[in-house]
Amino acid sequence: MPGVTWEALEECEFLDREVCFHVKEYGGGAMQQAAAWEKLVAASGGGCEEQQEDRGKVCILSIDGGGMRGIIPARVLAYLEELLKRKSGNPEARIADYFDVLAGTSVGGVLATMLSACDANNRPLFRADKTWRLIAEKGRSLFKVPNSLWSRVRGLVRPRFSSKQLERLLKQYLVRDGRPLTLRDTIKPVLIPCYDLATAGPFLFSRADALENQTWNFNLWEVCRATTAVPSFFKPAYMKSVDGNTSCTAVDGGVVMHNPTAAAVTHVLHNKLEFPRVRGVHDLLVLSLGTGQMEQTYGYQTVRGWGSFKWVKPIAKIVLESISDMIDHTISMSFGDFRQQYLRIQMSGLHCRVSGGEEEDVGSHAYVKRLMELADEVLDHKSMEHLPFGGRMPLNASNRERLDWFADQLVLEHNARSSRKSPTVILKPSCPTSCCCPHQNSTT
Repeated sequence: MPGVTWEALEECEFLDREVCFHVKEYGGGAMQQAAAWEKLVAASGGGCEEQQEDRGKVCILSIDGGGMRGIIPARVLAYLEELLKRKSGNPEARIADYFDVLAGTSVGGVLATMLSACDANNRPLFRADKTWRLIAEKGRSLFKVPNSLWSRVRGLVRPRFSSKQLERLLKQYLVRDGRPLTLRDTIKPVLIPCYDLATAGPFLFSRADALENQTWNFNLWEVCRATTAVPSFFKPAYMKSVDGNTSCTAVDGGVVMHNPTAAAVTHVLHNKLEFPRVRGVHDLLVLSLGTGQMEQTYGYQTVRGWGSFKWVKPIAKIVLESISDMIDHTISMSFGDFRQQYLRIQMSGLHCRVSGGEEEDVGSHAYVKRLMELADEVLDHKSMEHLPFGGRMPLNASNRERLDWFADQLVLEHNARSSRKSPTVILKPSCPTSCCCPHQNSTT
């Protein structure tokens, strides 16, 4: 989209040329970047209120982890994409056209990858409705449960599912012209976490890092394999960067970041190179999609005699859901008076809504069908909002109504960027090949 070019920026007398050079080459610090843009804003004239309105909004999409339950956010995104087509009048509109950052954990990372991976024409490889269909169609083979008693017993000491089918599937779809796609082959910035056993810490796959240096560039199929390597389900993923200089022994990103919304917001707020106009959460539009919460309750008489064996499965779910919910609460509170710009869609009480929600059933046709129904139901549920000191309250508007409003804001922001004096977002374009090559900055 048209916007301020770096060449025009360099010609401005009020800007320090050295600062401009550092900013252009992505070598300057955040303070230099901010200083350059403050001068640009000051020189553009007008009052503070006018300048704030002119900054625009950075649009963020975040998708939780959740295995087969990824069908729920995937179908919500398919609905959103249809809204964007209708409201923009563009039948070729895609999710990645309207979001500046896509973050996802586990299956959410797979969805973010599919929506942002680009074809030879620098357009998204997948429509949103293709993502949920792929999960629904391939889930049975990915989560194939052994029938024999010996195989089930073996699953107690070995990974429960084979990773071969998952890897084969990822390699099949995340490829272009016979070449594996890499982080550089994404249209918009992606943030996908895993946990690196070799360093005992989180590892965040980032398009921005990959464009800076090949040592942080990884094949997309391996990124997806890493963020979905759920302990006990699949074996850990060992992977190397494209140039072979960086390695990672990865397990599921949900271990450290089940809900990646906070990571995405933080990334934008502190990344003045790509998002120079952002001053706070009021400059953001955030859509956060959950995969459903079990919210299983337990009475004292039930749990008072439990030992480690009884607690092992419930505590894992409690921790993951509690952390995800706490992130939702924190982000919601941080938006304050601008809370309307943060939309969280989450299905609660999932254990009461699906029959046989244990791992043995996740690939069954009945379970998949029920998830598809729940995805449609969640849109008609009342939207929920966190209260300052705990708890949530239902709003008058439904998730469908709020998503409709959110789609309006996305289209308005998308259209406004063509006439804005200075760019809201400055992104390096995706690379046509995975080799090292020069990049030109794109402005929107």
